[in-house]
Amino acid sequence: MRVSRPGRARPRIWPPPWSRAAGQATAYVTSNLVATVIGGIVTMLLARSMAAGEFGSYAFASAFIPLLAMLFEFGLFLPAGRMAARSDALEGREVFGATLVTYAPVGAAFCLTLYCSSFVVDRWFHVEAGAALRLVSPLALVYPFRFVAEQLSQGLDRLHVYSAARVAGRALFLGVLAVLLAWDARLRLSLTLLLETCATLAGWALLIAWLGPRWRQVARYARILTKEARAYGVQAYLGRILSVGTYNMDVLMVAAFSDASSVGYYTLAAAIASAVGLPSMGMAAALFPRLTRERVIEPRLIGLAALLGSIVTVLVVALAGPLVDVALSSRYQSAVALVPPLALAQLVRGVTGVFNMFLAAHARGRELQNSALVLTVSNVALNVALIPRFGAAGAAWASLVALVANLIAHVVLYRRAVEDSGRAEDAAPEVEVRACPA
Repeated sequence: MRVSRPGRARPRIWPPPWSRAAGQATAYVTSNLVATVIGGIVTMLLARSMAAGEFGSYAFASAFIPLLAMLFEFGLFLPAGRMAARSDALEGREVFGATLVTYAPVGAAFCLTLYCSSFVVDRWFHVEAGAALRLVSPLALVYPFRFVAEQLSQGLDRLHVYSAARVAGRALFLGVLAVLLAWDARLRLSLTLLLETCATLAGWALLIAWLGPRWRQVARYARILTKEARAYGVQAYLGRILSVGTYNMDVLMVAAFSDASSVGYYTLAAAIASAVGLPSMGMAAALFPRLTRERVIEPRLIGLAALLGSIVTVLVVALAGPLVDVALSSRYQSAVALVPPLALAQLVRGVTGVFNMFLAAHARGRELQNSALVLTVSNVALNVALIPRFGAAGAAWASLVALVANLIAHVVLYRRAVEDSGRAEDAAPEVEVRACPA
């Protein structure tokens, strides 16, 4: 048994109590909902105060920066979260400190990449966002840091810190915007993007101060991170790029094979249905530390994920029509028909998230990559087959079928991982234990 070194931090109890996991999951889900609401209010304020072209450039920048940031992880930070989950409290803070040092060159590389890309985005995408991207590029390392913050907060069993920091950054941005608009200030793209970046920086600074990194043995833990990234982190990273990138490609494919109205209906329906997966994904994220030490997934976790998702699915499908009528108008009723398949897709995705989190917690990089390949191939093939004929409805059903295939792949690969682990334990040499003389 590992004994914690003396210090002010209290050692964690393993596995974490179920009540704590429930609290962490609730904080995660709540923060996502609050951040979504704040994002909607910000979008409404900016749409009213900016010219149409300038708002379009802001919308492009808001999508382009996170998409580019997703590439700057390189498989280093899932191992960091796993190391933190398997350490005591003080060692976890040391892992966090080493991770911050390791992230520094990654963040600098992202800043440089964003700066260089700013010279071509206006020409390639017919927007006027280049100057704003160059302005925020020195501080842009805050955008890839979101994945680092989430992984380390999971590993340290402090997911509520990540939730609070994220909401704090979004709320600060909204507050500053409201003050400027109250003073009748003209919001330019560059100023808006800079304010958003600085608010995000303040949120992550709060997280770092709250988690309290320690800087002892930075070199040792950095070497371990690099070694584990080569062992499985890069495979998990490639799998995440494939799955997230492919799943988010639906809107682009609807735009390519259908019309602008279909894009709007599909985007609206997807936003409504996204609430279905939040409880299951929050539960899986909160259970990450526990899953690193469990040999198998408890069946009740799968049942709970399915139950929560089913309840929210029924509510979302029932309320979609009235919500669209009240918030928008009857012109958008075509989006309501897309909600049921997309809600079911999110239900399946939430259950899959439990298996995905277990594989990540057990460093099964190859399994994560292979399951992502199943999602990529099935989603692209189904979209190409269904969208030209059925439009946005084809994309919705393609998402559902592809995610069912992804769930099946996760279950099969999870069972293989458990069998491999069992064979490895059986093959391990037994250690003879002799009783000590009285």
